[in-house]
Amino acid sequence: MPSSFFKSLGFASKRVPDALSGSITIAHSADALYTLWRKPETLPVLMSHFATITILNQTDSLWRANTPLGSLLEWRARIVEEKPGEAMHWRSLPGALVPNEGRLTFSPAPNGEVNVTLWIRFTPPGGLIGRKVGQLFTLFSQDMLKQTLERFKKMADEQQLPSA
Repeated sequence: MPSSFFKSLGFASKRVPDALSGSITIAHSADALYTLWRKPETLPVLMSHFATITILNQTDSLWRANTPLGSLLEWRARIVEEKPGEAMHWRSLPGALVPNEGRLTFSPAPNGEVNVTLWIRFTPPGGLIGRKVGQLFTLFSQDMLKQTLERFKKMADEQQLPSA
């Protein structure tokens, strides 16, 4: 639903971003970790606690998440920037009810390991409906972000990726 829907109901159009970030250190090479994250089967597993994700092509995905109110939110996201072994940035496509974006970075850590940092931002619309829609994203808390990173580390370790 576009923001004009909320404006037509008389709700404020002011948007307040809500961002989360977290990091984990993994003893595998940045290139191997990046490649693992980009595999089409990885993201749906890592984010299954939050949304059902369908990979549409090399850059686009379809996300479906249930709200606490029982309705389904659906949006498409696109990878808008990639630097293999370093970072990737994605954002929802125009028309998303709750615009969002994320960034995943890989940076050197002590002992030749790699810090993997995940940053996600949601921008719910303003007003009462916006707060209700925004409740969905309280489900994706700091703990859920940490769980996503821990799943990624476990997946990397189980696949015996090359060490850093």
